[in-house]
Amino acid sequence: MPLPQGNWGLQEGNQLINEQLQYNVQELQQSVQRGLPTLNPQHTTLYNAVMNSVINSFGFPFFLHSGGGCGKTYLANLIATSVHARGEIVLCVASTGLASLLLPGGCTAHSHFKIPISINEQSTCNIKKDDPIHQLLQQTSLII
Repeated sequence: MPLPQGNWGLQEGNQLINEQLQYNVQELQQSVQRGLPTLNPQHTTLYNAVMNSVINSFGFPFFLHSGGGCGKTYLANLIATSVHARGEIVLCVASTGLASLLLPGGCTAHSHFKIPISINEQSTCNIKKDDPIHQLLQQTSLII
């Protein structure tokens, strides 16, 4: 059997938060610098608006709608990389597992936010106040 890559007994604190902060910030900053010049004017406008909201903690919602192949995933990845490069947490979620594979650290929304599969009027996400996911959400700068 392969040996474990880390000493799991020594990791302290909220593992979900630790996992989100394990990125190499210097490499991510270089990736952002390479990616920014490749954006078209519309993408640049949206990128700047989202990053302004993140930097200033405005919490504005944004909606990007366009046809296939127009760069939505590319832009989402660049925004996520930019937030991670700032040493902040961004959660990338999608409605399907396949779509989540296209985003850095992607996960299904149902899994990340404990959304029940069978939904009715009484359904709620099962996130408690002292739950590690609650702590993660409190420290999250952006959800894509």
